[in-house]
Amino acid sequence: MPKVSHTDAALIEQLHHLVFHHPESKDILNAAFKEALAMFDQPDYAQPFASYNIPIEHFENNIADQQKGMVGLCRVFILRAGCKMPNPEIHRNSIQRLVSFTGKGAIHSASSGGVDMTFKACAISSPAPNAQMNIENAWDVVPENTWHFPVADDSEDWFTVTFHSASEADIIDEHSTLSTESFF
Repeated sequence: MPKVSHTDAALIEQLHHLVFHHPESKDILNAAFKEALAMFDQPDYAQPFASYNIPIEHFENNIADQQKGMVGLCRVFILRAGCKMPNPEIHRNSIQRLVSFTGKGAIHSASSGGVDMTFKACAISSPAPNAQMNIENAWDVVPENTWHFPVADDSEDWFTVTFHSASEADIIDEHSTLSTESFF
């Protein structure tokens, strides 16, 4: 995980606890992953990924007051084993905090600023069940206005949970016309 501020580290610790140790969160996340998985069963769906937005209230209500404005959207994301996003994406107005829920992979990020497309990989993997807080290896933070794309390990589908600073109504998801294949 890249270096983060003290405030961001405290938020990530709270989110980590909510994702992996809060019974209600597990039910909410499992239901959301079920919805995302259903997308792969649609006859015309051909993407190697699926996502589903979760109402943010549960997470917002369970973090410290001073950090509530740092989380506006929660999204689950599934990337098929051995696949990568077809095109890099950028959130011009949102910080993306991502945790590996099941499986492992890497987030390839460029420098912030939205111009550079020289990518560096940050490998992340899901914590072992009942493990202590393994934040360093399970999380990645993509600053706003930064091109990035995920690549799943070959061994299994990769399930992640992302927390964006922008709300569902405000987030701008933009995708490059360049293929991620051109970066390998």
